[in-house]
Amino acid sequence: MIGWLLLLQVGLPTVGDTIWVRRTVPLPAGRAVRAAEWMPTDEIEVLGRPQVTLRGDSVEVAYPVTLWAPGQHLIQVPGPLLVGADGQLDSLPPASVTLTAQSVLPGGSHDSLKPRPPTPTITLHERSLEPLLALLAVAALLLIPAHLLWRRRGRASTLTRVGPAAPAQPPIQRWAEAGEPRAVIGATVEHLRGLIASEVPKAGTELDTEACLAVLAEAKPAWPLAELADLLRALDEARFAQGADVDALGMHRQAGDLQRRLGLGAAA
Repeated sequence: MIGWLLLLQVGLPTVGDTIWVRRTVPLPAGRAVRAAEWMPTDEIEVLGRPQVTLRGDSVEVAYPVTLWAPGQHLIQVPGPLLVGADGQLDSLPPASVTLTAQSVLPGGSHDSLKPRPPTPTITLHERSLEPLLALLAVAALLLIPAHLLWRRRGRASTLTRVGPAAPAQPPIQRWAEAGEPRAVIGATVEHLRGLIASEVPKAGTELDTEACLAVLAEAKPAWPLAELADLLRALDEARFAQGADVDALGMHRQAGDLQRRLGLGAAA
């Protein structure tokens, strides 16, 4: 038979104090120990989840409880649950224990306790609107002259309009110095293809390089299409190459030079 040991908090607690009811049982071979649900009477309340602690070849199950009435209380602590590896569930018998709590009231007969004297009368202060009215009068005296002066001067005849900020250029130089050639190549391709699409809408960025060149051959025959084709194809090859050692910054500068010669806006 599995033995049991019940330990209580040292010292005599008072009503409302936390009391730990602990039970230690030997750990059976091939079994796990779980705490059982405990629903005590109204005078005893479980304050939280039980704790299960392994101590060598034994297991300690502890319940935090409190007593809401002074005196001695005989309670039944549920036995721990034993869970087998095959899922079979068993339980140990409950244990009887006596918990004692002393009252938080002072000693002696409660009939002799004297009530506290009544609280003295609290003087009520009258509320007046005079401070608020005085504040409004001062504010009016200060604001009315300022308003009249503003109306006399009138509003400014012209307003300075600030146009939308230009989109920030990508940090090409920093990317190149950081060893990110793919980022430089990608930004160069997107910028150049975007400028071409703004000039020739049919050569949109959704087209691949060869389709874009075919559209430009019809729409812009005066452009240096051979040079543009070589640059776009080189950019594509460098963009999708695996571990290729390419001069990304040089191709970016070549794209900027070609962009200026074509009149496609400010170079990146």
